[in-house]
Amino acid sequence: MCAHCRDRVSYLHYYATGDTYNTNYDCSWDNGLVCTTSVNGGTCRDYEVQFKCPAICTCSSCSCATWTSWLDRDNPGGYGDYELVGPTGHNPCSSHEPIDIQCRVRGTNQPWDQAGQVIRVKCTPSEGFACVNSDQPSGYCYDYEVRFLCP
Repeated sequence: MCAHCRDRVSYLHYYATGDTYNTNYDCSWDNGLVCTTSVNGGTCRDYEVQFKCPAICTCSSCSCATWTSWLDRDNPGGYGDYELVGPTGHNPCSSHEPIDIQCRVRGTNQPWDQAGQVIRVKCTPSEGFACVNSDQPSGYCYDYEVRFLCP
């Protein structure tokens, strides 16, 4: 289960627009996306949100969704830790779009959203995950790993 959020006009992913989102409403399955002028400091863009639900079935009637192993294709040296989906990143589901993703700090298993870091790409199955060193007060990202739920 996942949510995809983008600007309705430019089709930019929500995190690339420069808008500021209300706490706990930044394109999540549970809460969707909320951008208010009071939080953003001005008019918000017009967004569209798409929710993708997995097929409900039994393993005998269709393929069961399965989690990949934990994947770590990049280390935080250089510009940051990039666990992206696509031609230069992970292709976890054999050319099928992942249903869901989980992201965590490698070694400690701490969920990404509890690590206290500024995250550029926020753990979405369509984009993956990215932490940029220059966004961090400490100057470096933790080493993250991801896994995908594949149809």
